Amino acid sequence: MENNRNNRIDEVLSSLDNVQRATAPDFFYTRLKARMEKELVAEPRKSWALRPVYILGVLLVVLAVNASIIFKGSSSETSTSETETMQSIASEYRINSNLTYEINE
Repeated sequence: MENNRNNRIDEVLSSLDNVQRATAPDFFYTRLKARMEKELVAEPRKSWALRPVYILGVLLVVLAVNASIIFKGSSSETSTSETETMQSIASEYRINSNLTYEINE
């Protein structure tokens, strides 16, 4: 058993005897250096989302949506359909209808 193990170890070690060092193609490092320098010198691309015109447009849309929600939510008049809906919910859940709540405070 020990002899088989030693033979196997010797086979593995001897398989590395004929291994040669890998070589790079001719002018590989010159081309690599030129490519790296080209990428350093190249002007960085600007994303279209970072342009001030688009940022301003998105900001205006967000402000318009917020303003419409604030002004729509601040109207103090409740429609009759909302009142009827609240009454039907109260009767369905058997909420005491004698209590009145201020909806718009």
